[in-house]
Amino acid sequence: MAPAFLPVKRFFENSPLNAMAPQISPARTLCYQLLFDIGSGRTRSDDALNSDKIQDLDVRDRHLSTEIVYGTLRWQGLLDYVLAAASTRPWPKVAEGIKILLRMSLYQMWKMDRIPEYALVNDAVEIARRELGKGIEGYINGILRRLTRDHLWEKDECMRRAPRWDQVSLPEWLYKRWAARYGEDVAEDFALSLNKAPQAAMRIFGDYATGEVFPFAAVKSDLVPDAFIRADDVKIPSREGIGPAAFHFQDEASQLIPHLLHPMPGWKIWDACAAPGGKTAILGKICCNSRYIVASDLRYERVARLAQILKDSGIRAPQILVADARQQPPFVDCFDAVLADAPCSGLGTVRRNPEIKWRFRKREFAELQANQTKILHSVSGAVRLGGWLLYSTCSTEPEENEQVIREFLNTHPGFCLQKPIHPPGIEKWVGQDSMVRTYPGNRLWDGFFAALMLRRS
Repeated sequence: MAPAFLPVKRFFENSPLNAMAPQISPARTLCYQLLFDIGSGRTRSDDALNSDKIQDLDVRDRHLSTEIVYGTLRWQGLLDYVLAAASTRPWPKVAEGIKILLRMSLYQMWKMDRIPEYALVNDAVEIARRELGKGIEGYINGILRRLTRDHLWEKDECMRRAPRWDQVSLPEWLYKRWAARYGEDVAEDFALSLNKAPQAAMRIFGDYATGEVFPFAAVKSDLVPDAFIRADDVKIPSREGIGPAAFHFQDEASQLIPHLLHPMPGWKIWDACAAPGGKTAILGKICCNSRYIVASDLRYERVARLAQILKDSGIRAPQILVADARQQPPFVDCFDAVLADAPCSGLGTVRRNPEIKWRFRKREFAELQANQTKILHSVSGAVRLGGWLLYSTCSTEPEENEQVIREFLNTHPGFCLQKPIHPPGIEKWVGQDSMVRTYPGNRLWDGFFAALMLRRS
């Protein structure tokens, strides 16, 4: 059986023959490598597109790379449908490295009108020679030449046969799940909305909190305190001249979560699944750098990143721990509030990390739910009488959200749901069941879920 991913051959890049080889676009070469790393699970798309490799490109190539990578991942289902129709081999049996190269080439051919077709075909063939080995370029060339000739995506009879999940670029199981929950029309609108670019939301620190000295326009969020939305498409060149850590990108819905607690200066707060640290930083600022804030996470490397983000944010008071929130905590009845932003599928962040919809498997819900339930049970013991417990995920799925809360409340009668009333305007996002849901179909933010609970006995 062929491996899912072909070995990537880097030796050519260091060969003396490389100087004699045809020159290909550095952006397209990097896109293939990034998509390969994302597809094999080595990195996430948002991390890959903010890596040093991307920053080494000129501004035009950075824009090009971002569009190719995100576009290929967002439209993968529909791209695969067209490629399967053009392929001389059964598409499921084609090695993943070949699929990646063909997907990104078709995306450019179909969705990006400023790239000459002959150039992207030549680049794809050359990337195949360098990265995939001999014998592959003929197959790549054959499919792409047919596509440049036939433009299958423009033929109604071909596109009408596409399953509805391919038309909106979702895996079949996820489309059917959302269609059963929302109805097909709403599910399709929702899926298509996820193929749009997210808004660039951020927190701005210290003396730069007005956003007036930045090389891009930023406006304040109409809902989330101290959140800014980048209002133009100017590429941020660097942070030089505006401070080493003047801003931190964080989705608007993610920034909303800590404000649901409406904490006060002097509160004792435990952020139990704190990495990467954005929510802890917000809590620290609201509580005026209270020394009673504790932040913890499971892995040392995540805690190290957490510490750096807190330092960049000017938040130095929190006590930082490496701790497994599923285990019995060393705290009992002592916190005014505990935040459990539990590890989850991430299906609410598909607009920002589109590979999640292709990588995640339905069977993973059971393990996630078991861990989420353990975390909520464990950390609840640290909440004082009259204190608050806030559970959140960046998921839209009931197994990770409503089902977890129902199970918790059934086994912990001392807690009760409370309808959040902060920040002003939150009522639009609070359901009749008192739970908060930020739908990415309604606004260009991530899909978050939150449930605020009061310990009354």
